[in-house]
Amino acid sequence: MTVFFTGLSGAGKSTIANVLMIKLLEMGGRPVTLLDGDLVRKHLSSELGFSKEHRDINIRRIGYVASEITKTAVSPSVHRLRPTIPRARTCGR
Repeated sequence: MTVFFTGLSGAGKSTIANVLMIKLLEMGGRPVTLLDGDLVRKHLSSELGFSKEHRDINIRRIGYVASEITKTAVSPSVHRLRPTIPRARTCGR
C-alpha cells in the first residue's frame, strides 16, 4: 500500500504523513518508510526546475520509487508539495 499526500505548502502533509507512519509502525505487520518529496527532488531530480513539466516528471519519479518500495512489502508514505491537480493515478501503476 502506498499513501500519497499532495497539497500546498503548509497544508500539513508532513505532519499527517509522520502521524500515519507512527500509527502504522505501532500496529505492526509490515515495515513503513517515509519518502519526503523535497529529499527525493534533491537527490533524484536535482536537475529539474519547477515548471509544470518538471514537476510532473518529479511526481512520476516519486511514484516509481514508491511503487518499487511497495513491491518489497514496505509501505511508503509520501508527502509532496503539489500546487496543481494531483497526477498520482499515473504514478507507478
